[in-house]
Amino acid sequence: MNSGSAFARDFELAKSLSLRVRRRVAGFAAGEQRSPATGGGIEFADYREYVPGDDARLLDWSVYLRSRKLLVKLCAEEKELTLVVLLDASPSMAYGTPSKLELAKRIAAVLAAIAFQGGNRAGISVLGPSLLEPLKPDRSKVTLSGIARTVRSIAPVDGSAPAPCVRQFASKYGRKCAAVLVSDLLFPSWAKTLRAFAASGCEAHVVHVLAPEEIAPPVRGETTLVDMEDGSEAPIHADDDLLDRYDRAMAEFMSGVRAECAAGGLGYNLVSSDSPIERVFLEDLRKGGVVC
Repeated sequence: MNSGSAFARDFELAKSLSLRVRRRVAGFAAGEQRSPATGGGIEFADYREYVPGDDARLLDWSVYLRSRKLLVKLCAEEKELTLVVLLDASPSMAYGTPSKLELAKRIAAVLAAIAFQGGNRAGISVLGPSLLEPLKPDRSKVTLSGIARTVRSIAPVDGSAPAPCVRQFASKYGRKCAAVLVSDLLFPSWAKTLRAFAASGCEAHVVHVLAPEEIAPPVRGETTLVDMEDGSEAPIHADDDLLDRYDRAMAEFMSGVRAECAAGGLGYNLVSSDSPIERVFLEDLRKGGVVC
């Protein structure tokens, strides 16, 4: 994983970015993240008509003098956002040069740093046999060095159960946070997992990480494929016909993932594991609406 200096560079990137929240999410506490809610904040947002019982201090008397209408000022609340990054650490994520897990961990670290530096809560969870929480979203106990240590410690996990883990996440954090799932989605239950993520009620985004070797295999001729999940081997002859069929299957898979995300209202970005972290954030995730 990254050295300390590399993490320091990644965290410098985080200083120039903020999380983007597009809709109201329940469960925020007072804090620094600007939310599209209204209530007790100090920045003016809108008016509504006065009704008996409203706080008279919120009446805008200048408007009353002009229009003879009693209008109450609504203010934009500053809300503390809870961000939870769900990290797929199944063995298949160790594939690629650099590995998918390497980039996924850096993405998780930078997202957590952006939240933390914005005065918000940040948590990192791992999809294992059950939901693992190496970094719980407790702001008082989170530091940048703690984020770096946590991410360094994450290793591939055998026996991952993504769909049950996401349901476990939803039962604990549903409708109370923004969430980002970072995964290659190369497991049989990927569609169930995305549906469970969509059903969580969180403002949710999927960062789909694939290795360049998976998107466009460089192999030709006789070779042996090794399943990263169970270690099984399969000798193949990679001729043009087989590679064409692989390309069609991969295109169908990626199209299915995009369609499932769209149907569930999930944000989506596809990134290659060899992408520079600056490009992932300043281009991909900025265009995807995760950061600004």
